[in-house]
Amino acid sequence: MKKGLLFFCIAMCWNSVIGQLPDTDIFISEITYEGTKLSFSTPVNMTRRKGYDNQPTFSQDGLSFYFVSINKDTTQSDIYNCDLVKHTVNRFTKTTESEYSPRLTPYKEYLSVVRVDADSGQRFYLIPLADPRVAKNVYNSDSIGYYSWLSDSLIAMFVLGPTNSLQVLNIFSGEKKVYNTSIGRCLKSDLKRNELLFVDKTDTTQIMIRRMNIISRKIEPVVAVIPGSEDFEILADGTLLMGHDGKLYTWRTGETYWHQQVDFRPVINDFYRIVVDPTGKRIALVAYTGAKP
Repeated sequence: MKKGLLFFCIAMCWNSVIGQLPDTDIFISEITYEGTKLSFSTPVNMTRRKGYDNQPTFSQDGLSFYFVSINKDTTQSDIYNCDLVKHTVNRFTKTTESEYSPRLTPYKEYLSVVRVDADSGQRFYLIPLADPRVAKNVYNSDSIGYYSWLSDSLIAMFVLGPTNSLQVLNIFSGEKKVYNTSIGRCLKSDLKRNELLFVDKTDTTQIMIRRMNIISRKIEPVVAVIPGSEDFEILADGTLLMGHDGKLYTWRTGETYWHQQVDFRPVINDFYRIVVDPTGKRIALVAYTGAKP
């Protein structure tokens, strides 16, 4: 494992203990490519504190990331930004509601989030980067849990219900349609290939990653998940990444099983969420303590 990562370790010295939420931290590692071989630098803990720091999403240049953090002495969540060049952490939202799942919109002038409103409804909002005090609710997005952008007008949503469903919403018209039920929380768009990848839990004996063509909406199987895991990421060449027991695995089209790439256990006890920045140079890993979230 490469040892030369020179990130500054940002320690946010808050002492709140958040009930019912996992103790999570965000680690950053640099990726080196040698053909199909991947190498990773020693991960650095960017949110070294007790409490909930989770759901990272990178800026377009990969030099900063937004993430969810619980405010001191409350169960209130807001969005923060970690600048990997200036070595700073700044609060982005400061609201009476709680925000989760930050993503930069395709037109890059807004940050999209899932907001838990005063009535406990979970809805989709657009927040201008220039003025985070303003937030626009997107019509017909009730009960959204997670999402992924498919275009500048369409989002794929994990919608909460008796069986959590995959729905596609037009954020301008409010039109939405159900495409699958019994899905997992991880939704990843591969816009280069016009595909959305998601986890299908219909058959609990073999949980599958499936792909949906964004244009035709045809759904087909990709590969079974590593048992006990469901969070994954897509590299630019279509390689899938998945973690299990502190190790990172890859799967490529045509392969029959997942291949271990690196064992992060000397630094990270275990992790689940995985995000690669748009430049492909950095990976964020969400590590946890205790039971898997």
